[in-house]
Amino acid sequence: MIYIVYLALILCAFLIVLNGYLHGAAKAKIDAALGILLVGFLVAAWFAGGWKHGLASVGVAFIGATLLRPFAARAGASILGMSSSSSGSYIGLPPSRLEQISRQLDRPIDPRRIIEQALEHDREKQALLDYCESQPEIRAIMLESGVSRAELLDLYSKLVRAGAGQWTGGHWVAASALGYPNTLQYCLHFQRWESMEERIEMVYNLLMHFEQGQALPLLSTRVDI
Repeated sequence: MIYIVYLALILCAFLIVLNGYLHGAAKAKIDAALGILLVGFLVAAWFAGGWKHGLASVGVAFIGATLLRPFAARAGASILGMSSSSSGSYIGLPPSRLEQISRQLDRPIDPRRIIEQALEHDREKQALLDYCESQPEIRAIMLESGVSRAELLDLYSKLVRAGAGQWTGGHWVAASALGYPNTLQYCLHFQRWESMEERIEMVYNLLMHFEQGQALPLLSTRVDI
């Protein structure tokens, strides 16, 4: 009996994580329902197996959600891709270091610590640049195109202002756009954005790429900056 409860907990945890990668008006209601269901299974484990299994069930749910997160992200990308008839392959969650930097970049601002947080945010952006330069393919693109750290930082700021400062598919898009070779080349192609329509189209393509694996439009020419 207790092992059936454990399996139910793992499934429920997976569905909660999966729902986090989906969209829709019912998302909040689904989260609430799954949360209630999860609590129900935790209580059932407590009564079925005593306090030891009750505590163990919390660990099972947490570990299950952590280990199944990459599969949930891919499942979410597949579901969203089917609804939009998207072609391509989801690239997966970002490397742990890039994800860590991304979460730091997206930290909410505390008005009581605005100066201190501004300095911290600058350090986090420098950490993003350090990460990019530590990747051989990214470094090669920077050298080939003559892109300096300052220009890469300016590109990140432009991406945020254009709407790429958001999470989708497990990616903070403005950061991940610089952290992958194909997306960086795509962004550098549009370094000199000439119109708002161009910016909106570029950000939309990046969002769909990281969310569903949608292929980026082929670049007919390379733009040096």
